[in-house]
Amino acid sequence: MKTPQEYLDIIQDAHPCPVNTGFERAAWLFETREALRWMLDFVELEYKHQIAEIQDQNLTSEKYNLYARYRNYTKVKVREVEHYSTELFEKLVHIKATDAEKILGRQNLYREAANLLGSDIQRYETVNATELAKAVPQHVYDRLTEKEERLMDYEIEEVTET
Repeated sequence: MKTPQEYLDIIQDAHPCPVNTGFERAAWLFETREALRWMLDFVELEYKHQIAEIQDQNLTSEKYNLYARYRNYTKVKVREVEHYSTELFEKLVHIKATDAEKILGRQNLYREAANLLGSDIQRYETVNATELAKAVPQHVYDRLTEKEERLMDYEIEEVTET
């Protein structure tokens, strides 16, 4: 297997960077980054397909072994904590925000938060644009929304002479 440095060397040999600083290097890095992003998406998808095929067909190889990698994590035995100390349990127990939204729904969560915060809730209020678009006619949607520009990244583009 090649190292990441070896792959970078292959790329640089095939597509050398013209200079070490400035706009030309930034343009080269931008092009390389975009190509690698595309390649990563492609490779991820293709890799998953190949693994699924190997597993589905129970393929074996004398040259390669397929094994699953696991990450260890600490799982708290919630009921054991509760039995150990009700006070500690009540101090630490919670549900994840995503689970609360699934269980209670956005509207119920909003109402509960509004009850707690009163008018201060306004700084947290939000309306999902996709849900709004489904709920009102286009002309109303256009009046109730605005385009906002957010900096996502920088691109380097070569100036062509006209």
